[in-house]
Amino acid sequence: MLQLQITMHMVESDALMYSLFIKVTLLLLIVLQVSCSAHNQVILKQDLPPDSQQSQEIEKTSCKLSESRNIIVQHAISNLGRPYKWGGDSPTEGFDCSGLIVYTYQKVDIYIPRTANAQFSSGKPVIKKDLKPGDLVFFKNPTAQKVNHVGIFIGENTFVHAPGQGRTVSYGYLTNPYFKKYYRGSRTYL
Repeated sequence: MLQLQITMHMVESDALMYSLFIKVTLLLLIVLQVSCSAHNQVILKQDLPPDSQQSQEIEKTSCKLSESRNIIVQHAISNLGRPYKWGGDSPTEGFDCSGLIVYTYQKVDIYIPRTANAQFSSGKPVIKKDLKPGDLVFFKNPTAQKVNHVGIFIGENTFVHAPGQGRTVSYGYLTNPYFKKYYRGSRTYL
């Protein structure tokens, strides 16, 4: 009996270690993805092998996209703690949920609609499992006729949003029962 208890404890311990390993690995992958913007190497045409012009353009686009996602996430996080203000779209006056989106996307010269429902309607759909940092997550509470809340996905089932009156810009979690229940979809503009 004691041997069985020890074996079960070891299996539980191994499962916890594996779970921790997976989380750390995912975090490292996100850091590596975002690190593209930290390496602003200049690639000269003469340094490229022949016929690689097209791959150079793809690489530049990919790096720029990662850089844009990084900037959006950084600006969202830098506004944590700012007050909620209905109709607000700046750090000085405060933010409502869609105003936070408009403000952060303008930092990378992307201009999107002002309301959560319009952002949901005009963005490109993204499957939840394919979300990338900088994508948008949308919600609709039971009394609303249409999508009425949005946040900026930052990775690991986490998003930044302006939750409502009397609150501040904060983290939200897609695993939270409330957000899980009222999640309506994701969109990207990147």
